[in-house]
Amino acid sequence: MSQMNGAEANEPSQKEGYLAQVFRQLVHTLERNNVVMEQVIEQLGQGDRKVQKSGSCISTASCSKAAVIKRGEKVTVELKVAFMKISDIDTVNQQFEADIFIQAKWEEPLLDETHVTEFDPMVMWTPKLLIMNLDGEFSFSRSTFNIHYDVHPYQHTLVLQLWRCRGFFKENLELEHFPVDVQDLTISVSTERSAEEVNLIEDQYALSSIDTKTFLDAAEWNVYKHVETYRDKTTIEYASSTVHPILHVQCRVARKLLIASLTFTNFAIEPEAADRLAVTITLFLTAVAFKFVVKQSLPTISYLTNLDIYVLSAQMFLTLHAAQNASIKALTRFSTADKVIVYDTYSMISLCVIFVMFHIIFGIYLHLTATKRRRHMKEKDRFYKEKKQLLEKYGVLKPNIEVVTRK
Repeated sequence: MSQMNGAEANEPSQKEGYLAQVFRQLVHTLERNNVVMEQVIEQLGQGDRKVQKSGSCISTASCSKAAVIKRGEKVTVELKVAFMKISDIDTVNQQFEADIFIQAKWEEPLLDETHVTEFDPMVMWTPKLLIMNLDGEFSFSRSTFNIHYDVHPYQHTLVLQLWRCRGFFKENLELEHFPVDVQDLTISVSTERSAEEVNLIEDQYALSSIDTKTFLDAAEWNVYKHVETYRDKTTIEYASSTVHPILHVQCRVARKLLIASLTFTNFAIEPEAADRLAVTITLFLTAVAFKFVVKQSLPTISYLTNLDIYVLSAQMFLTLHAAQNASIKALTRFSTADKVIVYDTYSMISLCVIFVMFHIIFGIYLHLTATKRRRHMKEKDRFYKEKKQLLEKYGVLKPNIEVVTRK
């Protein structure tokens, strides 16, 4: 009986000992958790100090403010575009492949009183640039940001966005003057922001340019040295009616340059021979085949190019020539050989006059239309060179040389 009372007396003490052990383990676990929490807090503090030291943010408060701040004033963004490399100009698909470099710069008053060395585009204001005539996706795209303080003549801290990208860009080719055509190759830079927020202009201290030495399609095209810009606005690409600014940057290329003249070689063949008409028909079929080959090199268009006009004229001339060959062949059955030679000579002279007059008229037409634009492009090259010299002399674009017209 006494043993049972002793066992019952020891049972509460055993429970108390077990509870005390559990409590000690709980306290030890909480102490370890406190140590871990202190280490985490210390690491976070060190990370925050590193971020502030590196300059990616002014401070936690300023970062929070910058994340929600909106520029109340309209921001002027200066753009410079460099055509680093033009690889291919696809006439059929009306596109070209290019490697381009875009420099955008704007003033940021929020950074005036700081010594920030790194710019965080996820926090700070950016113009949100985009290229409107990109066909598909970029094959390469990389963008970096730089901060420059006390840049004359800017009043505030200057932010530079450097954007290097490569891809295919759409271009509506004007093929009326083909094959002596001059084509614009355009990069259309716009922004997701409205025209009330952003003003896109040409860089006033650096000209857009093109590297003519890296042009890879020189077998078919000549590239001009000048680059032009003009401003525009659009609402088409967006669902809302908000107006967005565009800066178009253009370089230009000219296509490098006859079957019909070979038709006169058949006059070396005797009038009564059948080979004369065979040569003319062969040349006619060659002109038809040539027209189909050229058609495969062009997109579907609703108008005649200069080459179409020339080939159709050549076919009409060859048809007239074939009629002359057939008439002379038939004349050999009713007239003497001397008379046939006289008629053949007069008809040959008449065809020569028609041939020469057509080419004179067609040449004058090309001079007044297609080649006129080529001469105008040469003038623009000289204008661009003078503009570059004035920029090097004065350091800024003058109002009298800033105006650019699109032609």
